[in-house]
Amino acid sequence: MDKIRYGIIGFGAQGSSYCNILTGTAAYPGMPVAPIPPHGALGAICDIDPAKREAAAAKFPETPIYADYKEMIASGNVDAVITTVPHYLHHEMAIYAMEHGMHVIGEKPAGVRASDVQKMLDCAAAHPEVKLGIMFNQRTNKLYQKIREIVKSGE
Repeated sequence: MDKIRYGIIGFGAQGSSYCNILTGTAAYPGMPVAPIPPHGALGAICDIDPAKREAAAAKFPETPIYADYKEMIASGNVDAVITTVPHYLHHEMAIYAMEHGMHVIGEKPAGVRASDVQKMLDCAAAHPEVKLGIMFNQRTNKLYQKIREIVKSGE
């Protein structure tokens, strides 16, 4: 596999940011553009909102657009998915994707309930052929590091 084709589920602020990163597109005129990841490409975009699908199609006209993430996963256009949807959907979409051979990057938080996150982790363990990652982008934030330190200490 030369490049991993990512399917972005959710074309809101975070999902559109991933699309911009994967295509080397600026979010706003005059905004600096990060280099395109050498082993990644935008494979498809999915959103249930017709207005967001229309916006995605206008900005990324060469990219397949879907209303249903299950259809996108079955399309053959993606090798992995990135879930940028409401938190309570993260585990459901990740589990479906992994059960259908997709690698998954989930946005934080991993889920709303610990039991849902555990189901997602159990599914990942049952499917070692795919990778599951969670984008914990606040892990280097000093505030959260301090909270972790307090919790870890038992205080």
